[in-house]
Amino acid sequence: MFKPTLQCRLQLILIAASSLLGRADSASDFLLTSIANRVDIASSSGKPFQLEADFTAQINVPQAGHITWKWVNKALWSQEITVGSYHQIILKKGETIYLSRNAPFTPLRVSDLLGLLTIFSSECKCWEIRRVKPQVEAGAAIECLELHKVHPQSNEWNPKRITCINPATKEVLSDEFKDDENFRHAEYSNYQPLGSLSYPMQMKLQINGSQALKVNVISLSQASFDEATFVPIPGAVARRQCENMTHPVAIKTPDPEYPRSAAQNRLGGTVTISLTVNPDGSVSNVQLLESAGHEMDSVSQQILQTWKFKPAMCGTEAVAYDIHVNVTFHARELERG
Repeated sequence: MFKPTLQCRLQLILIAASSLLGRADSASDFLLTSIANRVDIASSSGKPFQLEADFTAQINVPQAGHITWKWVNKALWSQEITVGSYHQIILKKGETIYLSRNAPFTPLRVSDLLGLLTIFSSECKCWEIRRVKPQVEAGAAIECLELHKVHPQSNEWNPKRITCINPATKEVLSDEFKDDENFRHAEYSNYQPLGSLSYPMQMKLQINGSQALKVNVISLSQASFDEATFVPIPGAVARRQCENMTHPVAIKTPDPEYPRSAAQNRLGGTVTISLTVNPDGSVSNVQLLESAGHEMDSVSQQILQTWKFKPAMCGTEAVAYDIHVNVTFHARELERG
């Protein structure tokens, strides 16, 4: 008989910009820190800046967008994003993230955009170099770093990662993530100085060979801001975000049933869903981000509402945390009888 299978994967998503790099206890980790110190404009040692960028995001069809990023330090910054009819403002003030948006969820491409702009951060010490491979690309010498995660959790996204750099300037040229389901390839070019740092004016992101984002930074300069710039919008969703916070850990994850009609027709796909893990470990605000088909979407949303977690923690305080969950239905013949 035909027997389909499914696979669930959790991908933890901060509504702030992603932090992706660095340890500092070996020569290879010193290289990671050197790269981050070159391109991470949002580092602890960075100067206040304002970035303006236009971008095109593939959300069913290509849609034009704009982002304004105002940064004072890692405890005081804001990002305002518009793409198509969607509008979002994120404000970080102290240990609180305030999120205001005109939809119940953040589109995937907006989350992808924030990760793309971060490039290479020194704040999260979770990657190390497995090997360095010298290469020649377009007649220029580059170095590609094969990275792997340090002590990944069992439910954590743990892709293969290759980051290629200019060995002379330590500028990131490309960054690739590959797992069983997706292949993400980011490119960075036309670096310009910002004080002692360097930042790319053009960026691209491809997902599974298709262009997802194209970014053109139209201005980036050191700046100063008055206090009124960072006043939370009334009604914004507030999330505590502290240093060294621990992420949610899934402890009860029943699988959705494979829809009969999908199984009979050997249909598969990946459903991407956003949800909030509440301080008591329950789930709320379950929202469909990417569809695999009506029945697969429906059973995935229904079962995820029953999942239970060990919640995110700031010290001894349990806090709400937003995540993405990918539920993949594999339509393949495993048994015949």
